[in-house]
Amino acid sequence: MRPKAEKINQIEPLKIVTIGDLERRLGVLRDKLQALADNPSDYYSPCLIEKPARPFAKNKKKQKVRLIDRPILDLVDLQSRIYYALLRNLRMPPHICGGVKGRSVLTNVAHHQNSALIVSLDVKDFFPSITSRHVRHVWRNVLKCSRQVSKLLTSLTTVDNHLPQGSPVSTALSNLVLYSIDRDIRRAALEHGITYSAYVDDLTLSGRDARKMIPIVIATLKAAGFRISRSKLKIMGAGSPKIVNGVVAGKKPSLPKQRRKQIRAAFHRLPEIRDEDRDSYLASLKGRVMYSASVNADQAEVFKTALSGIAAKQ
Repeated sequence: MRPKAEKINQIEPLKIVTIGDLERRLGVLRDKLQALADNPSDYYSPCLIEKPARPFAKNKKKQKVRLIDRPILDLVDLQSRIYYALLRNLRMPPHICGGVKGRSVLTNVAHHQNSALIVSLDVKDFFPSITSRHVRHVWRNVLKCSRQVSKLLTSLTTVDNHLPQGSPVSTALSNLVLYSIDRDIRRAALEHGITYSAYVDDLTLSGRDARKMIPIVIATLKAAGFRISRSKLKIMGAGSPKIVNGVVAGKKPSLPKQRRKQIRAAFHRLPEIRDEDRDSYLASLKGRVMYSASVNADQAEVFKTALSGIAAKQ
């Protein structure tokens, strides 16, 4: 059953008023907090991350490389404390699904299962587009911390005026930033009987009039300083598979036919794999099969049986 449309609700605020209260919650003295906040860029070690090629693909395309703002040393430890002590247990509204305790891709898919029309949009360069001003607004106006505490926490969770990728706090803060700006989207969706959900930077809308929400989403994001990726805008209507976060949102969730075909092909190519590469190849194959089983156990049964047969021969 599809979850009911979300009401325009509020997140319970943290209300951290004093630095002393912040010290107690994080278990870190104010001198240490201030020292890290004064020079946060000293505690980052940016690195290039190359998205790994699909191990089962015959034609391996050139992979994208992106720069990750990787926090290090005392700052990454402190950001982990901020996440676990302040952000992890916040009760997020049901339409926010990515990086929320107890929720997953399948939670997001469930919002849109068996819909006749689904619209999918992607926020372009989401993390780098989230500024210190956005983050300070979250700490001050959404979580109701004092000005002093909000300023300090913003310095500790941003770098060079943006939300860093690779930080323990960034996904949780990006969810809160989205929540702080998407009120018009939520209201319009509720008024028009549209189901709206978000998985980090992927926004999904479903319902008969979901197309009408596209200009509202674009305008709302633009007003807050964000853009959608036009190339990733998808309108999935009659006759096309309804794919949400890589999962077919039918009567039962399932992997797309092409993904299942790739797994079958991987089993067929196994005899061609060199002995020195076999263990890592099998590990990747097993991971794909386990993910397939988590999406749709019935579809994955034949893959699990094949894996068992391989294990028995080793």
